[in-house]
Amino acid sequence: MTTLGDYGEIFMGNPKNLERAGYKDKGGNIAYDPEFECTGGSSDPNDRQCPYETKESDAMGLETTGWDGRLMHLNMPSFRDPLCPRTLKYLFTKAKRPNDIRVRVLQQNMDVDDDCLETYCKMMAQLREETGGGDTSKGGPAGEDCPHRDQIFVHPISAKDAAGPTYARGLIGQDMHAAYAKNEISPQDFCMSTDSHMDFEPEWDEKMVNMWDQAKNEYAVLSTYVANIDQLGQNLNGVHEVPHLCMITFTSQVRTTATKCARNLVKPKLTNAVWGAGLSFSKCHAELKVPVDPHTPGIFDGEEFNRAARFFTYGYDVYTPNRVYVLHDYHGSQHNPKTSSWGHGKFGQEDLQNAYYRLNTMLDIPGGELDEQKALQLKRSRYGLGDRRTLDELIEFSGVDLRHKRATIDGKNRCGNIQWVPFIEHPKGANFIPTFDDTTEEPLDLPYDKSSVWYDPQIDGAGAGMISRDVIENEEAPKEKELRHAEEKAAHAVFKEEAKQLAGNSHHADEHKRLAAALEEDGAERGHKEVVSSAAAAALKAEQMEKEGVVVFPPLLRGSPQSALTTGKLFLSQKKHGIEHLPIQVKIAVILMIFGLCAAVITSGSGRGRRKKNSKKR
Repeated sequence: MTTLGDYGEIFMGNPKNLERAGYKDKGGNIAYDPEFECTGGSSDPNDRQCPYETKESDAMGLETTGWDGRLMHLNMPSFRDPLCPRTLKYLFTKAKRPNDIRVRVLQQNMDVDDDCLETYCKMMAQLREETGGGDTSKGGPAGEDCPHRDQIFVHPISAKDAAGPTYARGLIGQDMHAAYAKNEISPQDFCMSTDSHMDFEPEWDEKMVNMWDQAKNEYAVLSTYVANIDQLGQNLNGVHEVPHLCMITFTSQVRTTATKCARNLVKPKLTNAVWGAGLSFSKCHAELKVPVDPHTPGIFDGEEFNRAARFFTYGYDVYTPNRVYVLHDYHGSQHNPKTSSWGHGKFGQEDLQNAYYRLNTMLDIPGGELDEQKALQLKRSRYGLGDRRTLDELIEFSGVDLRHKRATIDGKNRCGNIQWVPFIEHPKGANFIPTFDDTTEEPLDLPYDKSSVWYDPQIDGAGAGMISRDVIENEEAPKEKELRHAEEKAAHAVFKEEAKQLAGNSHHADEHKRLAAALEEDGAERGHKEVVSSAAAAALKAEQMEKEGVVVFPPLLRGSPQSALTTGKLFLSQKKHGIEHLPIQVKIAVILMIFGLCAAVITSGSGRGRRKKNSKKR
């Protein structure tokens, strides 16, 4: 298979799918143009604006490339995951510099579950016995009985107290800030967040750093939905196909959808601010500056674009990796039935409702805070938006119409070549980590500098605390204001009811499980497809099942008609009727029930006949 362009190519999507989703683009493949990210297609040198490369002043005395003198920190939430120890084993034994890696595991276990660290130590002892020791980079543990044990930090909580992925990642973020305060983490270190059921290519650590360097952007964040482990060591389709995130859909929140792919990219490709939680790799100042919000228990849909927005407004740019070095065990992780209870933890209906309310407020999605002063206060708080770019710039760059809950504002497909959005760096540089009040979470670095999007000359120019930071509303016609407030209240009422129903629903299982189940039934789609990762292939299968009348995801999570019936772990839509539209397991159950009824009738009838004959004999 040849590549369309000298620098790689991007698959924009299937034309019919794009049209159905509201995009005007014809889809297909286009050539990747790295220069477009700086020029926007203009030949005028004055129009050329490129991302900020690492400067000597940023590097803190280190080289501006590579990771000599730097550590690498891995963050992994683990919910009752028996594959967590294996992930630790793989990441250390396959790393080029295992001694420079630090791992933080948020372990959410019950007493009957195996401890991640202790089981890892047993695995390494067994590996030592099998290999006779040796260098960890060559497959065998070196040194003490449990190598790298002192580089693994486990934060244990009871699985009963778990509250979904954002809560877990938020706790890890708090642990990172504590380590940063003790000078155990440098803003110039590298940080990676991923899941606890992963595998890695040999020397993955060095390769990830080198790939990050190729972006030539101090604020780069490499992120995608990583491929399945069956692609380990493969050059997919002979053209280094990689998953490419660039589109969203609206459920109860914003959810990444319709994963595209890119081929033979010469460097990481700038995306339209679509971030995936499965893999995030950056300098640690990104993780420290934009920690995951722990005040969103039970959130599955919505966590990714919320953090993408916060990254973008802090000046960070999300890139699709041009190679796959970290892989996900989609099937193996979901063969564990315990993982489905992650959404049944220590949170209730009101907690979930408040979490959605908080996310909506942050991104101006209908259903958020109506009081503009309170909304602005939240946006400026510890887990709020950054002050380098505006929310309006995010909407224009991503193409997502947040304020009207539409996937696109203009029908333009932003999966292809896009231009970087300039911003003014913070006067204190990339390594500056803002501070906030531990109790109120309000900013402490006041007044805002003139380069901040929050800067107000009437307040910040006069000095901190001298003038109240009230919201000065723009003049608005009374009728327009009344209509706007009525629309906001109506949207809020609808969302409040939706969140209430969702909170009462028993289906908060990790999306990976639903995707893997759909994939397992029909097998991964391969070849020239709109998606390349196993998770994305499963998503397509799920969409196909929905077309046939079976709703894979709960109605409130998928935006399906409210007439859908919730029955146990299976959702049946009333859009189609008849046994031919039922899933195979339901068909079998119905057929067996019919056979049983027939047998009962026949048996009953023959019994009555025998009783009549016997009565005549008497």
